[in-house]
Formats: sequence, structure tokens, C-alpha cells
Amino acid sequence: MVDESLRAVLEELIEEQLRYLRGTGPEPDVDGLENEVLKTVLDAFQVVEALVDAAPGTPHLAHDPVAIRLGLVDSPSGPPVQATADAGDPITAAVSELERRFSIACSPAATDGTEFVRRFECRSMVENVLVVAVPEGTSRAAISAHARSAFALADDLSAVAYATELGDGSVVLTYAESHRMLDPASGWIEQPSESSDDPLGIALGRYLEQSDPQWNEIQGLDASDVLGGIDADVVTIVQETKRTLGSARPRLEHKKDARTFVLSCENSVFVDWARRVQGGSASGSDVIEEIRSLIETRS
Repeated sequence: MVDESLRAVLEELIEEQLRYLRGTGPEPDVDGLENEVLKTVLDAFQVVEALVDAAPGTPHLAHDPVAIRLGLVDSPSGPPVQATADAGDPITAAVSELERRFSIACSPAATDGTEFVRRFECRSMVENVLVVAVPEGTSRAAISAHARSAFALADDLSAVAYATELGDGSVVLTYAESHRMLDPASGWIEQPSESSDDPLGIALGRYLEQSDPQWNEIQGLDASDVLGGIDADVVTIVQETKRTLGSARPRLEHKKDARTFVLSCENSVFVDWARRVQGGSASGSDVIEEIRSLIETRS
């Protein structure tokens, strides 16, 4: 049974913990509590955190997809942030460098007047990343709640990158990373660290590198390494085909001629045809013409 004095302390700390998880207050101070009281408080914090994370989050009203679809607030479609035109701005500088480095298209994002300032939309062949500036010291819980709303509003969004106006303290969240999950065996899957010291250019660059096509490596591949596995497959197919033909007894003359032709060709002939078609140096029509010429030569 919890006495009244402990209940009052517990209720106050739980309120502080809720504000902290929602990004509207500092982390509760539990220093100085007796061990027994501290254990009760920490157990309560675990329950509160689980309940908060079980919900879809409490985003700012301007970011709430339900409120937007009901027409209670306008969709984020305001003018681009004026500061994005300033080349000396840290976020603009980082995005411009990434644009050159990864050949992506970055444009100023629509704003909605909240403290989570949508700065850029960065698109590549496979990525669509929203870059958002957040106040210094914004909690990870608040960032995750905003990311969940951003994904709900844009089906094609692949990630959301957050950074302070100085371009540091960056974190890049995918859909899965912004939705905390429950593993039946191990419990809640923990999110990454609350804070990050990485600049935006490093954090977002690390994310983009994962999907950036490595054209130089592809162009530098040796054709024999790429096509080497074809030889064994073709030989196997040719051997099985010849084995089947060897036991066949066709009655029609054209089938007899075809059987004789295939059995008389070396396996290397078929391998060569397959390699050239696969490598793009010959078409199916070219191979047919070669077969025609070969038949005429042997006739």
C-alpha cells in the first residue's frame, strides 16, 4: 500500500516524466530518493514509457495528420524558409555539399510555423528525405513523435533528418526507427542514444551512402567474373539436353535433323552463344543466323 506522501511524490514525478517524454520539459530529478522509493518510481517510469510509446505519439497539432485531413489545420504548404537562401547557414551548407556529393536534388521544404522547421526535401532515385531544424536540447521522444507524423503525411518519405540550427546534434530516422517496437522475447526494442554530436553532413551522408549506387565499382567489374557462373549452368543444361536427345527416337525428318545437329556440336559452342547473348555482344537473331550458317556448312 502506497502512503499519501509517496503517492504525491510519485504523481508529481510521473507528470514530469510525461512532459519529458513528450519533449516539453526536463528529465525528472530522482537524486536523493531512498532506495525503496527510487525503485517504486523507476518501475512507474517503465510503465509510463511503455504506455506512451504504445500510442502513435502526440505531435504538434500542425503536424497531426488527422487534424489536417479533418480540415482543422492547414497542410504544411507554407513558403520556403527564407534562411535557406543563405549559403553561410550551416544546414544549407551541409545540404548543398551532400547535393554535390550524391547528385541528389534538394529544394526548400514547405513550412508550417512551428518550432520544428521543415528546411529541405532531398530526393534521389531511391530516397526522399525531409530535413528538419529543431531547437537545441529537443528530446528524442519529441523528435520520434514528429517523425511519425511526417511519415503519416507523406507516403513516399524514406527518412527524416533532424539537426539544430547550427547543423549539429543530428539524427536520421526511418519509419521503423521512429516507431518503437515490442519484441515478445526481449521486451521493448531500445532506440538509439538520446543525443548525437554528429554534424548533419555526416549523419545524413552516412544514411545516403547505404543506398547510393556504386557505379565505379560496377563499371570496374571483370566481365569474366560476372559471367563465369554462366558457363557451368549452360554446360549442365547442354549435357542434360544431349542426354535426353540421345535416348529419343524422333519419327519426323526435321526432328531427326535437329537431334543430329545438336548432338554433333561441342558443348563450348553453346556456352559461347550464351555468353555473347548475356554480355550483349550478340542478339538472339545473330545466334539464329550463325546456326543457319553452321547447318548449311555441314550439309
